[in-house]
Parts: sequence; structure tokens; C-alpha cells
Amino acid sequence: MIEHAYLLPLIAFFASLVMLFAGKEDPRSPLPWLGIGAMTACLTIAVSIFWSAAFGGGVLPYERNWRWFSLAASIGGKSFIVDMSVGTLIDGPAAVTLVVVTLVSLMVQIYSVVYMHGDTRFKRYFAFVSFFTAAMLGLVVSSSLLVTFACWELMGLSSYLLIGFWFEREGPCEAQKKAFMTTKLGDSGLYLALLLIYAKVGSFQLSQIQQFFDNGFMPATVATVIAVGILVGAAGKSAQAPLFIWLPDAMEGPTPGSALIHAATMVAAGILLVSKTYFVFLASPSAMEAAGWMGLITAFLAASMALVSFDIKRVLAFSTVSQLGFMMCALGVGGFTSGLFHLTTHAFFKALLFLGAGSVIHAVHTNDLRRMGGLSKKMPLTFLTMLIAVLAISGVPGLSGYYSKDLILADVWNHDHAMFWILLFTALMTAFYMFRLFFLAFWGDDRDHEKFSHAHESPVLITGPLVILAVFSALAGAGLDHDGLVSKLLAKPTISVMPGATAAAVAVPVDGAKAETAGHEARGESSGRGERHESHLPPWLHMTAITLVLCSITLSFFMYRGPTYALADAVKANLAPICTLLERRWYFDDFFYGLVALADQAAALAFWIDANVVDRVFVDGWGLLMLIFARISDAFDNIFVDSAVDGVGSLGNDLGVGLRSLVKEGQVQEYLMYAAISFSLAATLILTR
Repeated sequence: MIEHAYLLPLIAFFASLVMLFAGKEDPRSPLPWLGIGAMTACLTIAVSIFWSAAFGGGVLPYERNWRWFSLAASIGGKSFIVDMSVGTLIDGPAAVTLVVVTLVSLMVQIYSVVYMHGDTRFKRYFAFVSFFTAAMLGLVVSSSLLVTFACWELMGLSSYLLIGFWFEREGPCEAQKKAFMTTKLGDSGLYLALLLIYAKVGSFQLSQIQQFFDNGFMPATVATVIAVGILVGAAGKSAQAPLFIWLPDAMEGPTPGSALIHAATMVAAGILLVSKTYFVFLASPSAMEAAGWMGLITAFLAASMALVSFDIKRVLAFSTVSQLGFMMCALGVGGFTSGLFHLTTHAFFKALLFLGAGSVIHAVHTNDLRRMGGLSKKMPLTFLTMLIAVLAISGVPGLSGYYSKDLILADVWNHDHAMFWILLFTALMTAFYMFRLFFLAFWGDDRDHEKFSHAHESPVLITGPLVILAVFSALAGAGLDHDGLVSKLLAKPTISVMPGATAAAVAVPVDGAKAETAGHEARGESSGRGERHESHLPPWLHMTAITLVLCSITLSFFMYRGPTYALADAVKANLAPICTLLERRWYFDDFFYGLVALADQAAALAFWIDANVVDRVFVDGWGLLMLIFARISDAFDNIFVDSAVDGVGSLGNDLGVGLRSLVKEGQVQEYLMYAAISFSLAATLILTR
């Protein structure tokens, strides 16, 4: 099936078009089952590709291209034809990501059948979800950065539609505009990077671009500029500081849509883009360092903001931002494998967390954790699956998040000890705020008796996906870590495509650290970033990290187990300025809103200058001056020029009349005779002197 990977985005896209344009909008429309069937087919293809890559002996990466269009170009006085290709490129990370995206999307769509039941735009919602998934699958399998960018923008469009799905409300409308504008700001950096790549390489094909870099043809300065542009684009889509302000507000959309956006698709796209262009970052140690620190700062800031939020979906949104920071930090310090490993495990437990939160909201009809409590008695299955997800994201040993976080911490430790301690403290905050959410929602007694009395376990179409995702959240880490599948599938492959080939299966993936070392040796770098390190923490540090995580969970239990929260209230009172800072999101929103207000004021000032200075002084004043000059010119023309012309005309007319009268009376001949006589006499006198 690897030869038919191109079918994945096409199937999802076709399903979205049929659901959008076929049939009438009906809260009980059967068309959403078409989307579920299409995603089941996509999952089957994705599992087949994964199985071939992991156990079938298939050689990766596999690339297959078709001619898209041609254009004429001229460089250095030479003209030639450039062929633009479209195709698929499947490597280990793509094989894993395809399974993650299709599985999560399928679970979300099954879950949504009940969650969105009765909505007036029921069919349209499923069309948007399928369209979103199609764009993400296109980004994963594409062999061309041009097609990747097209899918990237389509994801931005579909996320805009999903976030503002309930557009009749003010909140979703504002959130969708905020998300769209913020991500477009990041996309501008990616756009400029792609233009620079094409200007230097003359191709958008990933394999050809990588060969260009691997052969050392790209100057280090240009590589840095390209890497920074890609990083800016990734910061927008994957909500890295300071462009993370859009993601918490994106919770205004339907909860299943939030699970899709914030688990396996849109927010993962930036991380995936950096991984697909990792050779660019390896050529620029400064860009790698920037990516590492950007991810670290993002992880810390988002985790700190989650500590004080009481909206269950916003806590998960901040958690998503923080975990994306973990991934970006890993990629920045050279942990390619650990970063993508965490992207994979995070997709499962974060989708489970969002869908579990949706199950809770569906039962109690509120997002406020302060109005929940004791739900374990009414919703035991949701309680157990959420517990697995919370344990996984907290990094408790044995669950998926433990394996991927352990690799990230090891890579960061081997790179920079100071970064490690900041990231470890962030991991402790993660364990604290996730169990805070868990205890407030499920533990102790109810705090809103009316809502508690109406709460009940969700239907099987909601709990079924929760159970499936809980299994993956628990076992995915150990399953991928078993028999070295992580290092086999999530190591960066080297791509070497024969010129003119339309399909290639070349170069067995190599260990990420070795590939990185080779890349640096080829460039004569001695920064040490590509050196091979141990993939695990020292035993004493490993046990220390586990102990601290358990202590963080214990602290969360004592502060939020109920029935009173005296300790939590006392801490909040004593740290009121810090809590205010965190509740205001480190004033990032205020800063950006201030920029918008400043831009509005600048626009108003520019309008005033245009209306009162440019228009009145320069435009209107110049027009008035020209009018005065025209009036003076007109007067001069009337008084002098026209009079002179009229005088000459009158004189000529008088002479003509006089001459005509003279000719008519015969006097002209007489005058000519007198003139001839006078001329003759004068000539005689001159000649006889």
C-alpha cells in the first residue's frame, strides 16, 4: 500500500466534498457515516504502510513523483524548462504519523456522532473535520514543499472554520479571527523561507533540497535565514512563544474539533515541518539553539499558566502548548527521535484528555472545574480513562508519556544541564496541574448539586473511543520502544534519489545521532551537537526525576482532594501577584492587544495626516495654486496675447482691404512705374560717379 499513499488525502478530501454538497442539512443526516467510512479506509491504508515499514522489511524512504506542470526559466543567459512535481515521500516518521492522524480522526468522528447530535449544522461539521484531516494527511505524505505549504494553508482555513463553527456566538468569531491572524503572521516567515529555498536550489522537492544541503552547496548564513523562517512558521502553527496566544481561545470550537486540532493535526504540523526540513537546521547550529530555547520557554510559560486556570478545556490547551514546547526543545537540542516519539504518544493521551473533557462537559454542561467534583461516582468509565491519560502525560512509569519524556530529558541533559533543570521543573508542573484538573473534576464531593444530580455516563459512541485511546495511551510508548522500533522508525533517514527517477526506495534509515554527526562532519563543524550520547538519564537522575514527579502528584492531591481547599487558597493568597501574572497569561495578550491598539492609533494618525496635511495642504493646496496660475495665465492671454493676435489680424485685414482697393482702381501699376523709374535713376547715378 505504500505505493498508494497518495490515496490517503484524496479519500478524505472526496468524503468532505460529498458531505458538504450532497443532501440537505439535517441534525439526523446519515452522511457523517460516509466520513467515518472514509477514515476507516484511510486508517487501514496507514496501518498497512506502518506494518510494512516496521515489520515487513520495506526499505524507506520511499518516494514517488509525477510531473505537475512545467515553466520556462532563464539564469545566467541560459534558458531551460523547470518541471514541478507532485508526489509522495514516505519515511519512518511519516509512517507513524499517518497511523496517529487517521486513528485520532476516526475516534473523533465516531465520538462526534453523539456529541454533535442535534446541531443544526451537523453534516457541515463532519465535512470540515474530513477536510481538516485531508489537509494534514497531504502535509504528511507530500514530497514537495510547495504542496506542503498548500496543505499547510488549507489546515489554517479548516481550523478557522472549526474554531468558529458556532459563528452566531461572539466568542467563536473572535477566537477564529485571532487564530487565523496569529498563524498567518507565522506563515509569512515560512513563505519567505520557501522563496529563498527555491531561489537557491531551484526546486521544491525535499529530496533534492536535502541533497543540496548535504553536498555543502548552501552557505551557512542562508541556511540560518531559511531555518529561522521555517521556525517562525512552525511557531505560529505549533503555538510556540510568543505566538501561542491563539490556542487557548481556540477552545471556543466544538470539543471533538479541539481534540483533533490540538492532538494529532494542526498543532503537530509545525513540529512535523521542522522534522521534514531537519537537514536545514543541522546546517545552522544557531537556529537549532534558537529552536531549543524557544521550545523550553514555551513549555515553561504554558505550564505555569495552566496552574491557575479553572476552565477544563483551557487547562488542556495550555497543556498542549507546553507539550509542544517539549517537542520543539527536543528537536532543538538534536533529539530528533525523542521529539517525534513524544509527538506520537502525546497525540493519543491528549486526544483522550480532550474527548474525556468533552464527556464531562456533555454530562454537566459546564467547563468550570469549580462546579464539578465527585464525578467518579457518576462516570466511572470516563474517570478511569481520564486517569490513564493524566498518568501518561505526567510521565508516570509504565505509560506512554513516560518513555517519550524520558528520552527528551536525556537529550536535553546531554546538551545543556541548565536547560534540563528548567524542563524537569516544567514536567513537575505538568504532573501537578493535570492531577489538579483530575481531582477537581472527579474526586471528593460534588460542588454543584444540581449539575451533579443530572450527570451520567456518556453513551457507548463516546466511551468507546475513550477506551481505545486509553489503550494506546497506556501501551504506545512501550510498544514503540520494544525491539528498537523508535530508533528504527523515528530516526532521520538519508535521502538519495537518482536523477530523473519517478519512484525510489533508497537508503535504509540510520540512527539520528549518527546522521547528525555525519552532517556536521561534512560541514567541518565541531560544535559537538552531533556527538552520540547515551539515550537515557544517569540512574540517580532518573530516579530523582521519578521521585519528584510522584511528589508533585502527592502535593496536588493534598491541595485539591477536598472537601475544602484551604491550603490551595492560602497559597494563592500568599502568591497573589504571581497568580495574577499567570491568570493574565504573563500579559502576552495585553501586549498583543496593545500592539493592535497602537496600530489602530497609528492608522488613525495616518488618516488624519492624509486628510489634513496630504489632502488639504499638498493635494488641495497644489490644486488651488494651479488654479491661481491658470487664472493669471488666462488674464494675460486675454489682455496681451489675444489683443496682439487680434491687432495683427485687424492690421492684416486692413492692409488686405487697402491693397485690394488699390489693385481694383489701377493705382498699383502706376506706383510700380514710379518705383522702376526711381530705381533706374539711382542706378545710373551710382554707375556714372
